[in-house]
Amino acid sequence: MREDNQDYLQSEQEGSQDTGGKLISRRKILGSIGAAGAVTAGAWLLGSFGGKLPEANADGAYAECCKMVTIAQLRALTTPETDRIYFVKDRDQEGSYYYDASDTSSADNTGIILVSTSGARFRRIFEGPAHVKWFGAKGDGTTDDTVAIQLAINSYSHIYFSPSSYRITDYVFLQDNSRIEGTRSSKIFMSTNPNGVNLISAKDKVNITIDNLWIEGVYGVGNPFPVPGVMEGQGVTLAVYGCRNVVITNCYFTYNGEGSGNIYVSKCKDVVVTNNFVEKSMNGICFDNWYGDNDTPGGTHVLNVTVANNVVSDMGGRAIAFDLDDKNSNIAVVGNTVRAAAYAAIAVNATGVTVVGNIINGKRDGGISTVGGQQSLPTYYGFLSNFHCEHVHLADNIFEEIFMNGVKILNGSSVSIVNNSFSFALKYLNQNNNQVLDLHEPNNQMISLEWDTNAYTSPFTIKIDNNTIVNDRNPTGQLPIAELISLKDISNSAEKAASSFIHVTNNQIRSKKISTAIQYAKSLYQEGGTGKLYITGNTIYSPVKSGTAILATRLEELHIEGNKINGIAIAIEMGTGGLANFSSNVIRNYNTAYFFNVSNLLNEIDQLIVQDTIIGNPAEGSYVFTGLVTNSYIVASSNGAGMKFIDVNVNQIKGTYYPESLVVEGTNSAPTAGRWAVGDRVTIKNVTAGGYSGFICTTLGTPGMWKQYGAILA
Repeated sequence: MREDNQDYLQSEQEGSQDTGGKLISRRKILGSIGAAGAVTAGAWLLGSFGGKLPEANADGAYAECCKMVTIAQLRALTTPETDRIYFVKDRDQEGSYYYDASDTSSADNTGIILVSTSGARFRRIFEGPAHVKWFGAKGDGTTDDTVAIQLAINSYSHIYFSPSSYRITDYVFLQDNSRIEGTRSSKIFMSTNPNGVNLISAKDKVNITIDNLWIEGVYGVGNPFPVPGVMEGQGVTLAVYGCRNVVITNCYFTYNGEGSGNIYVSKCKDVVVTNNFVEKSMNGICFDNWYGDNDTPGGTHVLNVTVANNVVSDMGGRAIAFDLDDKNSNIAVVGNTVRAAAYAAIAVNATGVTVVGNIINGKRDGGISTVGGQQSLPTYYGFLSNFHCEHVHLADNIFEEIFMNGVKILNGSSVSIVNNSFSFALKYLNQNNNQVLDLHEPNNQMISLEWDTNAYTSPFTIKIDNNTIVNDRNPTGQLPIAELISLKDISNSAEKAASSFIHVTNNQIRSKKISTAIQYAKSLYQEGGTGKLYITGNTIYSPVKSGTAILATRLEELHIEGNKINGIAIAIEMGTGGLANFSSNVIRNYNTAYFFNVSNLLNEIDQLIVQDTIIGNPAEGSYVFTGLVTNSYIVASSNGAGMKFIDVNVNQIKGTYYPESLVVEGTNSAPTAGRWAVGDRVTIKNVTAGGYSGFICTTLGTPGMWKQYGAILA
């Protein structure tokens, strides 16, 4: 129990003086004025109207226990009465006080302690938060309330802002255990900020709560990014440095257009940012580790953070960010709605990251007054990690109206991207001439993972599973369209590549035009035959037979299994590698089913197994199997015996000599075109007694030499 409340209860027990000088019980007074009056009087005496201050009234039973005074009169009082309650009647500062004879040292703070000229200390009787107006804040939108607000925060841990507009002209610092709260109509703002200072700051503190406030900065003030080690001069609406146990909830943050942003947190741990509405700034909710000292309650880096259920809108840079370095850890970004962020909706470099259930809409027109950056094009990156991240889980997010990349991760390790929905933006509003234009930007990637020479850990397990990817862009001419899932290893490290297990599974991919649906590539300097890639169970569709469905090369193991590929120019393209296993894929509406991008060298593919179903003929003049060069190279260990061809002209099957041991069922004559290898077979569809089972290639060539085999008894 607070000391204030203990003193109040002691006064309650001692009673009050009636008009005749006798002590009477406060309970007796409350009983005499009835139930309704008891509620009103009790709330009045305790200062617990929940922010609505009572009118001063000296009539009736209240006068028997309370003396009505002004703050000035109480400060001038020379002979305080121990058993008297003094009710201050100054507008917006009303409340009950008692004389504390035991206190000889407390300072006058206007709000909860008043000191008279004789040295007497009077303490306010109240429960719950202290009202900021008690300390002299006016909240009229004109008066400078900076000093009064700072006095309130320094005097009491829990401060309430009633629905008003509180103008400040300099930064306000929170203290240990500070809790400031109000309503969404409780506005703290700056009208000008020539020095670019932060509005509200906390430095090296514990237990900070900001709840249900409207905090408004000044458009176009501050620095685009914080200066390392410099706390002020960033112009953000809320800055928290080196703190522990921080809660920012139910607030409305706006403006600071070209400044560093709305909420800025550096080197803090155990932070929750939830249910806020943040809009019209350069950056929205940003975390980093640039603020200097390590021996603070917040420790050495951002740790244990939840950013959940916020709405972040209309950002000239980043909406939600944990970036500028990769020291952040244990990060959860859950259930947020982000719209109209110019650069990145969510940017994270960290270890231990969960990004789940967010809605990202990159559209930047439709009446939104975007600040900062290019004002027309949609969000560049839905999720961006441009330094390093480990143990990352992206699930159940919606990325729509994206300009460049839905997800872009550089040097990621142990990453899962699961159950997300992606789509590119098709139009944008050119705000220079107010015209809506088609957006058919080429060379974009919906999911992009890349490892370069700065990668200091292996990719380990990468899982891209059960995502829905839609691309309806339709560029003219021969421009490449998009690489919808792009994996690129240019780390030049055989050791890192060897420990990678990459799974691209069960994704639904639809693209009007396409460059490559799923691509894995290595640099020319990267050692081949390292790493394992599994591409299984995906559905890939395009209505115009453009691009390549799956492209992969230079792997120890490549498994392409159970995919359904429809309407793509090249279904599967591969280069050199170890084991290549293509099985249970269904390929239809294609130009070429398999393209082998290898030269005339032995053992460029160690093992090739092809057991797929091909439906329909390839394009005129093309083949089911084709390659970069026409050569006699045959994979030393290959098998095409598991293939199934439906309505395919046998003369359009083999444009290369591999795979060998290919079996084509259901034709009545040997091939007359194509490049066939020894052991390839064609089975006869209409067998007859005394005839043969089929034809077998006995000499490699175009089409090679064929003999009947498998005599059937008459």
